[in-house]
Amino acid sequence: MCGEIDEQERIDEELFERFLSLAGHFGVIPGTPGRDAPAQLDDQNARGAYLEGLFRAGLTRAATDAAALPEGSRMDAVAGQAIAFARLAGFLAGQLPPDSDLFRTAVNALMEGHGEAAKRGR
Repeated sequence: MCGEIDEQERIDEELFERFLSLAGHFGVIPGTPGRDAPAQLDDQNARGAYLEGLFRAGLTRAATDAAALPEGSRMDAVAGQAIAFARLAGFLAGQLPPDSDLFRTAVNALMEGHGEAAKRGR
């Protein structure tokens, strides 16, 4: 049991180092964690709260950036943001081994997000 946990931690660290290396190709270097950075994601409530906050932070950034543009070009920016976030989702999903099936989960989340405007009375 303990050996299995050690092996899981080793694999986690190897995958994370690979992730940081690939992110570095885009000039990304992890900074100092912000106040909303998770301390633990061991339970479902903590994980859900973190992911909801991350979603809201991305949405806030997208809305803020688009609002700063002149009228007539804002929705073009929103369209570009959707493509950039989809690329990011694909990049993140691609960091895990194929048997984790995270790509399918990411595509399902993309489809769910696409339908949210209609669900909320667009």
